[in-house]
Amino acid sequence: MSNRKIVKSGNSSFVLSLPINWVRENGLGSGRIVDVNEDELGNLVISPVTEKKLEKKDIVVIKVDGKEHDTIKFELFSAYVRDSSSIIFEGKEIPIKAAKLLEKINSLIGLGVIEQSTNSITAKNFFSLDKELSPKVLLRKMDIVNRASFSLLGNFFNKNFAQEDFFELRKLHEQNKNLFTLIRKCILKLLENPNLMNSMQTNHIQINKERIFAQNLRNISLMLQVIGGSFLFLDAKSPEAKELKKYFMGIEKDYQRMINATENNSYELIYSLLNDFDKRTREIDNFVKSLSDPLAVRITTSFLTMYRNIKDYSIESST
Repeated sequence: MSNRKIVKSGNSSFVLSLPINWVRENGLGSGRIVDVNEDELGNLVISPVTEKKLEKKDIVVIKVDGKEHDTIKFELFSAYVRDSSSIIFEGKEIPIKAAKLLEKINSLIGLGVIEQSTNSITAKNFFSLDKELSPKVLLRKMDIVNRASFSLLGNFFNKNFAQEDFFELRKLHEQNKNLFTLIRKCILKLLENPNLMNSMQTNHIQINKERIFAQNLRNISLMLQVIGGSFLFLDAKSPEAKELKKYFMGIEKDYQRMINATENNSYELIYSLLNDFDKRTREIDNFVKSLSDPLAVRITTSFLTMYRNIKDYSIESST
């Protein structure tokens, strides 16, 4: 973009001409409206107001009769991620499917039931994307949940993992699944509204990174739940458990180091960690080959999967 000269217009305002190429590329012209916002640094950000933005959001109707719960859940997630303004469930089978529908609706952040009858349920989207609910903020929440899961699993080595511990771990994983879904929704909303992207001082590259970060954090959360399920049947005093403790504590430490290095943009530390991850992976891979207990093999394989996701997260943060 070229420099532009400010021209005084009347006694109390100034006029700035817009580059013709930018006007044409965004399909603008005389009489069209643009958004003018001031960011945190005091810069003015000019963004086109698309016709799509001015239209009313879609209302999605989901027919429930004759459908399995997983099919209905998939349609609900699709409508939620597309940021539909309202989602209406209709059908004669509403009474027998209402409990599961309400449970899933209430688990999605920003979605709430506003009307219910014997043959329909209407859910309203109260979601509003702002700096308190951006992908970056939600990633921090996913990290906090993962750290809580690590801490909960660490108790296994002091006392055997109880059923209530696993139920708590499963709740933490469900929370991360919901945060992941909300991050996908946020990213789509940002891509559809460039003015939001500008106001949050982000861009397409950063958004793509955050999408990959979210996938890695969700996968790590899943592996933590798998490990917890195996801990239910493993003796904390067994020889295998002593070896597993060493590797588990190492993964927890490396996970925290990776997150902190990314937050601080410590690229030298990230490169150093990548070398460490390769070394740890080889050690665990050799350890797996020496195991005969299927539970220990399953847990150790989960360790390897977690390291792959930690490594992918680090690589993405360094590019």
